Amino acid sequence: MRKYRSSSRFYITDSVISVVMIIGFGFIGATATENIAAQISVVMVTTLISLWFVIRTRDRVIDVEFKEQFMVVNHIFKNTKARIQYEDIVALEFISVHKRPTINKIKFHFMGKIESIRFRTVAYGPEFIDFVKWLKSKNDNVKVSVHPPDDYMNHRLQEEYGFNYRKVPKID
Repeated sequence: MRKYRSSSRFYITDSVISVVMIIGFGFIGATATENIAAQISVVMVTTLISLWFVIRTRDRVIDVEFKEQFMVVNHIFKNTKARIQYEDIVALEFISVHKRPTINKIKFHFMGKIESIRFRTVAYGPEFIDFVKWLKSKNDNVKVSVHPPDDYMNHRLQEEYGFNYRKVPKID
């Protein structure tokens, strides 16, 4: 069996860039005025927004490993691991956005709620089709979708699982 794994460590870079930009805007805003109260409020708002980005990144950075019986989600900065059974997976989304890394989003049942995680795609091209086949062998009820719908991966999935085009009314 081939090991499938991925990560969402790219959120660290996005967060660092965002925090640096926010601090830069805060510095410009604080030096643009001579009112002490305004400077203090700009510094406080900048600090709160920066902390929010750091906390959000802490929750979103994960490593995902697909084992034979379950999926392991390792929160890197929290030092926690979660085991998710393949039977609990509801949906797998392949999301390809221009000038961004291609990501996968998995929705699953966890503690009575539907949760979702995002991470870089597990595989590309034919390897992703193999991953979908492998995942469907573990849970046939997983709904697989591709965003945007005109992405080449949608056509490849439809070649494998049957074409699903919109029905065009017949014109007599």
